Amino acid sequence: MKIVGMQLIAELDGCSSELLNNAPKLQEILTAGILHSGLTQVHICSKEFQPIGVTVISIIAESHVSIHTYPEARHASVDIFHCASDCQPLYTLLDFLKSSLGARTAKHLQIERGSTLELSDDNFITSPANRGFEVRYQLERRLFKRNSPYHLIEVIENKAFGRMLFMDGDLQFSEKDVDIYNKQMLAPLLEGEFLPRKIAILGGGAGNVLQALLKLPVEEVIVVDIDELVPEICQKYMPAVCSDAFEDTRAKLLIQDANIFLQQNHDFDAIICDLTMKPNSLTSPDKEPFMDNIFIKIAASLKQHGLLTFQCDSVYNLKAKELIRETLVPSFTDISFRSAFIPSYSEPWLFGFAKKSFLTKR
Repeated sequence: MKIVGMQLIAELDGCSSELLNNAPKLQEILTAGILHSGLTQVHICSKEFQPIGVTVISIIAESHVSIHTYPEARHASVDIFHCASDCQPLYTLLDFLKSSLGARTAKHLQIERGSTLELSDDNFITSPANRGFEVRYQLERRLFKRNSPYHLIEVIENKAFGRMLFMDGDLQFSEKDVDIYNKQMLAPLLEGEFLPRKIAILGGGAGNVLQALLKLPVEEVIVVDIDELVPEICQKYMPAVCSDAFEDTRAKLLIQDANIFLQQNHDFDAIICDLTMKPNSLTSPDKEPFMDNIFIKIAASLKQHGLLTFQCDSVYNLKAKELIRETLVPSFTDISFRSAFIPSYSEPWLFGFAKKSFLTKR
């Protein structure tokens, strides 16, 4: 059974004792919050307990919301259930309640409801443990969280790394050290015999590599990304990373599957492959035909001796490097790899470079 709803359970501390013992006012606040978050209230009721405490329950068209208060402890327990995969209305409502009740601190868990019970500690984001360890990133503030048709996209603020972009729980980059990532992606182009003029970036909708590339005297850059929400969110919440790169007259953004884009005739001097990959995606046997197919298409879209640069995965994914090398060999030459430690990843990351083989058929 697929996910049938999203639920937030929150504990709010340091709230106004007076508000927490006022049933009519709590109903008013909850009604206003539901309207503010775009949800639809069907019915609301409350119960005052003796000697102290209130429970307020709202039936909404999407499911329910409840608040149970402990005025003597200045504490409120909140439950928000929404029968959809979009988390944003829940967080909008929770933020409204925190502000309206004067909460000083708040802790909350996200629960995915369905055939399995998945808990997420929303004071942290934990990266998947695929290489024998995991990394937890503390949230100073959550700026955005929503499911697109392709990814769960999150933007947070972290004390050490600034604003950070996550997709499906995987860190994409942070403001603090995105320049390290960009430099490694572009280094092979800068070290070649000539600087490419016409370039494509596959999966570059975040705009970070594009922004770095546009500092060079390139003539045309086409960015291809399947998820239209990614550039929208990055321009709004991470302007330090992508700035106004998409407004540059040399840049063109296409919302399209990279495989479909590469089916057309192109003559690029270079292609930067920045497609999102889960940590173990390249080690699964069913991924081999996909990788073969994408690299063949990339080769066909490059000029003779055109350049390919790409990110692989963690250096601890031992199978990824050899699998990529094997899939590149039929169409590319001068295949090489380099690694760089990226602090926000907490591990070295592997980058690759190759040149289209003279023997590759168009």
